[in-house]
Amino acid sequence: METSRSARFVLDGSVRRLDPKVRTKWALERSVVWLIAGVVILVVGLATGNGALTMGAIIGTTVLVTISLISAALSYRFWSWSAHEDAIELSHGVVFRHLSVVPFHRVQQIDVTRDPLERVLGIATLILRSAAATTDARIPGITLDETDPLRHALLERAGVDDAV
Repeated sequence: METSRSARFVLDGSVRRLDPKVRTKWALERSVVWLIAGVVILVVGLATGNGALTMGAIIGTTVLVTISLISAALSYRFWSWSAHEDAIELSHGVVFRHLSVVPFHRVQQIDVTRDPLERVLGIATLILRSAAATTDARIPGITLDETDPLRHALLERAGVDDAV
């Protein structure tokens, strides 16, 4: 589905949230390792007849997957961004809060990335690139309908031509 380039995205400084589908992405990414490890340990426990190992796999996997799901939900809850006249502000983090302010005059290009899970979920990540790699900023969980208009609005605000 292609989005309209003529659609406008208003950058008025209001605090914006990510698409809720990013919670699903983060939950899957954070829990898949625990699920795989739990299944392997469970199979070993069942194959060897070790009841303690089997029970430990079930309980451990349940606890770790639950923590992963809560972590994803909290990460989503505490992730926001806003675009002001001269900079974009990103705020995220549950235990350690991160506030990044990227001045538009430093933005050189804006990339759109979509990993396989994002493609399935219909979301994308915008990456604002600057001359210093350490100041690149990412906005995950942008809907496909908003990706192109947002990218163009940010490029316009940054005064950068769209080479695409």
